[in-house]
Amino acid sequence: MDHTDSELLDLLATDLDRYFQEVVRLYQHRLYAFACRLAASAQDAEDILQETFVSAYVSLENYPPQRIQTLKLQAWLYRILLNVYTHHARGAQLHLVPLTSEESLAFDIADRDDERPDIVFEQQERRLELEALVARLPERYRVAVTCYYFEQLSYQEIADLLDQPVGTVKSTISRGIRHLSTMLDTHQREGRKCNPWSLMILNDRKL
Repeated sequence: MDHTDSELLDLLATDLDRYFQEVVRLYQHRLYAFACRLAASAQDAEDILQETFVSAYVSLENYPPQRIQTLKLQAWLYRILLNVYTHHARGAQLHLVPLTSEESLAFDIADRDDERPDIVFEQQERRLELEALVARLPERYRVAVTCYYFEQLSYQEIADLLDQPVGTVKSTISRGIRHLSTMLDTHQREGRKCNPWSLMILNDRKL
């Protein structure tokens, strides 16, 4: 039986060793997908994910129960992962590439088994095409766009995650989309295969 974040935090505050595995089970796929969109390879993403959970465990181990119970679990885990990624990117000078791992496709398709396979494949193709463009954005745009459109975080959640005003987040996402539009136009002018639907799906935030 899955617990809500609030229930899980109460359990973690009483028995961290017993219930931390539930945190891993509930969030590993989501955090791994996020890491894949930021990192240079699946291996880098796995390393970042592992370090994220280790850091989360160590932090919880040193928090008093009252602080654990007041955490916003998802936002807190995303912040840890983003900090780990930033540390890796600066230390190892990671280069971003499009997300193409079979693992990420499996995660996404697994949640849509009630849809027709041909529709799922088309959606995955469009999603990967869009991810390839997003991966080429400057970091400040890439992170904000990824959080909003792929991770489905609200403007306020992204603002909290990045420690920025909501207005700045909205502006960054808007500029990121303009960059994507320019990149799409360039692809089309150069005669590269590019699905015109790739950016239209952003308008409805359906990824």
